[in-house]
Amino acid sequence: MRAPPPHEMVHEGTDASGMEEWRCPVCGRHFIVRWPPDYERLVLAEGDPKAVHVGTKEGEVGFGGIGIAPAAGTTPAAAGDPAVDPGDQDDWRRWLRDNGIGWDGPVA
Repeated sequence: MRAPPPHEMVHEGTDASGMEEWRCPVCGRHFIVRWPPDYERLVLAEGDPKAVHVGTKEGEVGFGGIGIAPAAGTTPAAAGDPAVDPGDQDDWRRWLRDNGIGWDGPVA
């Protein structure tokens, strides 16, 4: 089964404080964000919460996927592994969600 194509976000502009406005022409997702180190994000319209969103600013490298590596000396939680606390998986998903990354798939 193939994943649906990603929705490409459009960079609408950046204000003097560094906040960027992004909009999805497919589903209407709309948010403003300031990237780290002073990260802030405000979702103005959720759009399709199941869609994968990608985007790039003109003349810059785009973003399209995020790889998450465990901290040094740790191993990632394995889905269905009885030795892994299910709360650990919830913590990862909560962090992803809080940082604008929708993920309902299995833990890699």
